[in-house]
Amino acid sequence: AITGAEVTLLDGSHVTLLAETPQGYANLCRLITQAHLGREDRRDPRLAFESLVARQEGLIILSGCREGVLPAALAREGLTAARRLAARCRDHFGAERFFVELQRNYVRGDTSRVRALCDIADAEGLKVVATGDAHYDRRERHRLHDVLTALRHRLTLDGSHDVRRANSEFFLRSPEEAAALFRDRPDAVAHTLDIAERCAAFD
Repeated sequence: AITGAEVTLLDGSHVTLLAETPQGYANLCRLITQAHLGREDRRDPRLAFESLVARQEGLIILSGCREGVLPAALAREGLTAARRLAARCRDHFGAERFFVELQRNYVRGDTSRVRALCDIADAEGLKVVATGDAHYDRRERHRLHDVLTALRHRLTLDGSHDVRRANSEFFLRSPEEAAALFRDRPDAVAHTLDIAERCAAFD
């Protein structure tokens, strides 16, 4: 298993943090604790970007899902602002530790978002990585996930459309399925394997 967490920043955007070393795991634990401290709503832990910069040693940082730092900046402020943020992340974390996530879950806007993220990564000298935003192991489990999501939000199935996943594409794909899905960016799949091998050093 790869040890990591998805963390929400103060602005509501997400980043994925993966422990590459024991020091990275220690920093991950401290960051998660810090995200919970001082929050009035314990169910909504958030972390300052500056805290992540201060405790980045031993961590691999991914730009997040559709609500990630770069997609959020792209949606709110446009391509120029997202490029500036990507350059800032590259300068803070280094091109070998900050990666731009690409996800294709057949959700509206995926195609243009992935194209823009590829352009940003290529322009700023960053590597792209294929991820899946997996919420269940097999496609047929998506109905069970819908029920659990509705229960967590204390809603009926009919009333939980806004908080549920849009379709059944958020499952854990096989390497072959991932390679086919990202056949236009084989480097993204290769970088996924590279990151997995780097993280395998920490057990």
